[in-house]
Amino acid sequence: MNKAELIDVILTELKVICEENGIDGSAVDSKTVLFGGGSIIDSLALVGLIIKVEEFVMDQTGKEIQVIDEDAIVTEGRTPFENAESLAELVLAKVDEA
Repeated sequence: MNKAELIDVILTELKVICEENGIDGSAVDSKTVLFGGGSIIDSLALVGLIIKVEEFVMDQTGKEIQVIDEDAIVTEGRTPFENAESLAELVLAKVDEA
């Protein structure tokens, strides 16, 4: 499992969430805002997305990770949930720690 695969999983699930909620997901890409101002999804949908990512990691690696924890705190106005790219980086770091 690499960063590109994780980004693909995140974007695929994000498009599903958009479709389920009547949101135009046609322009979704790795820089689409996931959390905070400008996000196309609400916080509940973000939690659902994170659960799907955790399940993917378990299926691919056999490792159980928890994406949302004290390491995922917003610092200096930045969040690891900013977009698919930053989320993938966080997840890969968690996998390496597990």
